[in-house]
Amino acid sequence: MSEQSPSHHGGELGLAGKTARAFIQSPLSPLLFLGMLAMGILGLMATPRQEDPQISVPLIDIFFSYPGASAEQVSAMAVEPLERIMSEIPGVKHVYSAAMRGQGIVTVRFEVGEQAGPSLVKIHDKMASNLDKMPAGVLMPPLIKAKGIDDVPVVTLTLWSSELDGASLRRLGNNVLQELKQIPNTGEGFVVGGQREEIRVEIVPNKLAGLGITAEQVANVIRGANAENAVGASESDNRSLRVYAGAFLQSP
Repeated sequence: MSEQSPSHHGGELGLAGKTARAFIQSPLSPLLFLGMLAMGILGLMATPRQEDPQISVPLIDIFFSYPGASAEQVSAMAVEPLERIMSEIPGVKHVYSAAMRGQGIVTVRFEVGEQAGPSLVKIHDKMASNLDKMPAGVLMPPLIKAKGIDDVPVVTLTLWSSELDGASLRRLGNNVLQELKQIPNTGEGFVVGGQREEIRVEIVPNKLAGLGITAEQVANVIRGANAENAVGASESDNRSLRVYAGAFLQSP
């Protein structure tokens, strides 16, 4: 007794099925395949390629100072109007901002492919034509710095120590950065964190008032003492010597 497997017959073929059935037995299929293969090879040969393609994505930072204003005032009175002004520039993709007490920053990012030089000119022109819209008290002109895709850090080194303090780590970081800058084809490098060296002078107002001395006079004395100037030169025994007066502060 033999069993016959039931035959499965589908319904009518759709557009894709009819197209496939037409090309299965068609003599044009090999020609079309060879034609598409040739087009792909020509496209591969004609498409420009570069090992390290240079992509132009201009980024421009606008720094400004607003002495005496809180972060909320800086944001509402200076940052937001400047954002709206920068958004009107053709070719701008995004506008970012940050506000803090007494200062703010607005970052303008242009479309991919925009050139850095013309983009920087657009920013300067826009700022010059809208200076009257900035609130009174904002120090003008602002600092405008252009950045590009090459300014994005590609290597980040972290220095950590349980024995060195923040100032020592920062000095060590600057020394490491100086060594790294000697590597060929390196770009911009910078150190973040740590503590900068400084001398802090705390005055006693009552004693200064008794001596008839103001805080500004104390600051001027310190400023004058922390200076080194060339005062002349002398020549002797076929040698030229430059004479300097004063010295920078080295210790409290």
